Amino acid sequence: MLSRTLVLPLLLCIGNALFAQQDSTRVPDQRLDTLHVMSTRIPSTLPRTARHLQVLDSATLQQAPRPEVSELLRAHTLVDVRQRGPFDVQTDIGIRGGTFDQTLVLVDGIPMTDPQTGHHQMNVPLIADALERVEVLYGGASRTFGGGAFSGAVNLITSAPQGRKGSLLVEGGEYGTYRVRVRQDVANANGGIRVAAFHTSSDGYVPNSDFDMTGGHLNGLRRWKNITLKAQAGAVHKRFGAQNFYSSRYPDQQEITGTYLAAFELRNDAAPWRWSVRSYYRQHEDQFELFRESEDYYRYDNGFFVRGAADTARFTPTFFYTFHNRHRTQVGGLEADVRRTWKGGTTVFSVHGRTEHIRSNVLGRVLDTPVPIRGSRETFTRADERDNLAVHLDHRYERGRFGIDAGILMNLNTQFTPEWVPGADAFFRWNGKHTTYGSYGRAFRLPTWTDLYYDRGGAVGSRDLLPENADQVELGHRITEGRWRASAAVWRREGRDLIDWVRLPGQTTVQAANLTNVDLNGVEFALDWSTTNKRGTGGLMYAYQWADQQDFPFTSLYVLDHLEHNVVGWWQQDLGAGFSGRVNTTWRTRNSTYIRFEDGQKVEYPQALRIDLRADKQLGKVGLFVSAINVLDAQQVDRGNVPLPGRWITGGVSLAWGK
Repeated sequence: MLSRTLVLPLLLCIGNALFAQQDSTRVPDQRLDTLHVMSTRIPSTLPRTARHLQVLDSATLQQAPRPEVSELLRAHTLVDVRQRGPFDVQTDIGIRGGTFDQTLVLVDGIPMTDPQTGHHQMNVPLIADALERVEVLYGGASRTFGGGAFSGAVNLITSAPQGRKGSLLVEGGEYGTYRVRVRQDVANANGGIRVAAFHTSSDGYVPNSDFDMTGGHLNGLRRWKNITLKAQAGAVHKRFGAQNFYSSRYPDQQEITGTYLAAFELRNDAAPWRWSVRSYYRQHEDQFELFRESEDYYRYDNGFFVRGAADTARFTPTFFYTFHNRHRTQVGGLEADVRRTWKGGTTVFSVHGRTEHIRSNVLGRVLDTPVPIRGSRETFTRADERDNLAVHLDHRYERGRFGIDAGILMNLNTQFTPEWVPGADAFFRWNGKHTTYGSYGRAFRLPTWTDLYYDRGGAVGSRDLLPENADQVELGHRITEGRWRASAAVWRREGRDLIDWVRLPGQTTVQAANLTNVDLNGVEFALDWSTTNKRGTGGLMYAYQWADQQDFPFTSLYVLDHLEHNVVGWWQQDLGAGFSGRVNTTWRTRNSTYIRFEDGQKVEYPQALRIDLRADKQLGKVGLFVSAINVLDAQQVDRGNVPLPGRWITGGVSLAWGK
């Protein structure tokens, strides 16, 4: 009854956009053509970027139906967002057919790569109101960002503190959903600080899908003439019921994660010599429970997991599961670059050192002495570490309408052979409206510690894995014409020694191996436009991708599991009198199947048409809003046997103060 009561006025509110009266409140005019973005080591404006790079500006972020990063990417980009739970509970992302291990997530250029597994990259302590913009770079970017950016990168750019502004938001809705967020800026012309915190919880949409998340972020900025110091620290803690996440035979799972981040950057913007120094530290804690240990689920009793009066763990699970998986990764890095503009163009030289450590009871080499874990009966019995040094050299030359950016990365790692990654991007501006570009680049990725060491539940990693490699070419064209912008791109990626989890003929276990070579191809189209009075703005994107190879003499779990058709559209309208509305639509098909647990049948992923709506009313410093996710109640499955929620309606109030 709640769903029907709220959806009808929401639909009417959005529909009124077609007949809205003029009002002084307008959608902000974002000057993306002057914004400096990073597709190479030398930042440039979008018209001079020779890659498909998409920018989500602050207006798009602030008025999206949901504020979580995964929901923003799903609703506005061609990124393959694969969720096991909504609202940033657990999300994998892939770009241009890449897997969750092949896409890099960054915060202000700081890599969030987790050497345990790519499943944890999206565990960031940020939501939309802490971001200035999101940059999505489609295609391999190892020359720019290093080994993690095999198929693309998502860079989350935090916004600088401004004035003495503050805000509070409270939201509630179906399935016991509750969210609170608070933010406060204290700043002047020379800098300032921002403190933000949030908490989200829900009872869940199916049994064992409840969750709670708590996070906070501190951002500081100080300017001295040409010198800028930026520092940040953040943390996010998640606990969620993981129904069917990794096993349907034993579905009552739970996962608890914690991410801790600290970084600083010192930058000199004075020409002709520009330099920056950046340091960062990231720690991630992961506790996975195949048998959820909590009230109404399992309890641990004398070495067994017991539910009710039955001792379930005396049967099959005892053979492979006698303790919860515990992992702690610690990553630290130091990066420095110097840039010089001279008669021959602009040259940049960068050095990035990074060290990675893991302690675990599953992954790594066996320790001589177990290490206790505070507050836990498990101990760390395994560990590993590796160091990485990346050296970048890039040069840009422009003459008239033509520009080229070429460079090379040399990557040295203590556990793998050196990698050389060349690349070149070129563009030609026909006039102020049309730009044609082309690029070539090589990409690589190092195996995660899960790839190397995992050995539980019928899945076996391999210490003999090599880095995977690919060569990519891209050709594109951009048009800017008054109130609308359009772009088109075609690309091809030839992958070699791809790391895949495969099942060989006659075997029952799945193993990690460099057995797969796959060549992927794709086309992408994007269109953005706004109304004459700039009170309405929207966008439409489409991508189609296919692989040359479709069959292998073994079962592949990942490299052929990618989107085929992907359609994304949105419209945002100022309705006048303080009202605004927004609609987001996505439709996609997947080149993959999964085995349905109930009957063992091979089934295709549903081709869900998802529509999200949001309506807002602004009353001075007070804002009221209601949002409906998946209003058509479409069946959604991003990972086999893990259903996503149907229609989910929430609403809330926000309060702003200061200026």
